[in-house]
Amino acid sequence: MACTSEELGFRQGDEIEVFYQMPFPEDHGNERVELVGDRWILSASPSLGANRPRIGWTQRWLPAIVTDVVTGATIAGDKKVEAIKFRWEQLQWYDWATGDHISITKDPNALVSEVSLQSVRARTANAWNVHANMPSTFSGVYRRRSEATVGGCEVSVSFIIFQWGAAKIPIDYDSHSWGEEGSTISNRFIRTFFKEAVTPKLAHDYEVLTVFIQHSDEFPRLSPEFLLSVCRGRIISAFYFLWPIQGLQSYGEMRPTAAAYVDSELLFQLVARMEACGISTCWPHPLQLWKNLTSKEWMVSLCICPQFQIPLTTRLSKSLVLQNPLRAAFLALETLKLLKKDRQALSADCGEAMSEEVVAKLGYSYEGVDVKMVKGQQQLAEAMYFLLTQPNYTNDCVYVQERVQTALEARCFLVNGKLVQILYTRFARIDGNGYVRDYEKESAEDRARRDWFFDDHAAWQNALEQIQRLSQRWNLWLMAQASESTVSVRIDYLLEYISPGRAKVWTCEVGELGTQKGAILLR
Repeated sequence: MACTSEELGFRQGDEIEVFYQMPFPEDHGNERVELVGDRWILSASPSLGANRPRIGWTQRWLPAIVTDVVTGATIAGDKKVEAIKFRWEQLQWYDWATGDHISITKDPNALVSEVSLQSVRARTANAWNVHANMPSTFSGVYRRRSEATVGGCEVSVSFIIFQWGAAKIPIDYDSHSWGEEGSTISNRFIRTFFKEAVTPKLAHDYEVLTVFIQHSDEFPRLSPEFLLSVCRGRIISAFYFLWPIQGLQSYGEMRPTAAAYVDSELLFQLVARMEACGISTCWPHPLQLWKNLTSKEWMVSLCICPQFQIPLTTRLSKSLVLQNPLRAAFLALETLKLLKKDRQALSADCGEAMSEEVVAKLGYSYEGVDVKMVKGQQQLAEAMYFLLTQPNYTNDCVYVQERVQTALEARCFLVNGKLVQILYTRFARIDGNGYVRDYEKESAEDRARRDWFFDDHAAWQNALEQIQRLSQRWNLWLMAQASESTVSVRIDYLLEYISPGRAKVWTCEVGELGTQKGAILLR
């Protein structure tokens, strides 16, 4: 017995809403920009879709019209609806990578698609103001006009995502180092976030407005007030999957700027304007904490506080290094010696006198790119001068830190202040220029202890207890910086083997990684 279209729940011509999900972009240069792909974002106006920065909906309930129903096998005489064929009612679809309008496809069915029933529902009453603006023929260009007043239906959360949008300058990362989720600016990481953290909690009760950034000069042109006005979430939060640097973006030189590296000053000015509109920063951190972590200012302000176990650190201005690198190196080493004497006066268990083996490093830098291991005044002078005079770098200072003779590093992932995972690493060598090379990684605790810590169970347990205490201390510090508790953070510790049964743990890095509780928990 056949069933009518009415009995199937939807029929041709019905006004519906379909949850649109744009496929996530590809990393490692796999996005085929030269081909017309499935990269369509729905923009509020032609200028927002064609010009940069390109802004549009990448996940949202959108208005559509049923064109047909797709039925499956007949069961007990009834046909089961498996999918809905429909036509989108909005026209301003643009390719986020090229800025091309969807009419470039020359496909009369470009706005026709098919979706499973899980992504279809009846049209929400009084939520939409859709114009009857379909073109009479596809040979003509779709009408280009603003659809900013079309409206939308209320959802629990609006995500405003800022991510890299220059497809020809792809995001690359070392999977061995970052793991299967990818780096924290990668498309793979963003996809994992929505697949494993958002969808299981919210289903389709959210929307995503994505801002695709190609260059730092786009930040001043963005209007937080406009972004806020088009969102329909009861909670509206911003996520910035970008890495702020002190440097100039350059893509026509022998060493082009890496993908998703953006000017920290211009980015942070935008974040300040966004937060001034009441749009909270949920990734990676609220502005003040984000600045503190990214700049690495926490190292010099807390290294004299023994409870944080930070290797002694001093900071030198760029002008001092440029004027006289040798004198700057001498001052840095002398300062570290004074700090060491002070620490020895406070505790007898703080090692020998200050060594001339130190580390020179920059803030606003990632993946260990601007970290050099050196020994003595001459090498330190050369390292500082080199780091501060690299092409397109605008860093105004350099940090010099005592080098701790450690056996391995523990990369600790904390969620809601609790340690949930540890990845153990160590570097195999330091090259002739002072850079760390050939990281080795181990996720199994027993093998890391056996191979890298003399298989000393007592010393290993001592190190783990120190990690727990330090992590609790750092969680309190994070709460002091931003009273809304940080949901997730990565802290890297250096493990030093002292003697049988004894270890010492040092804080190496507190990463700008996390979400705030104003939106969605990672776990």
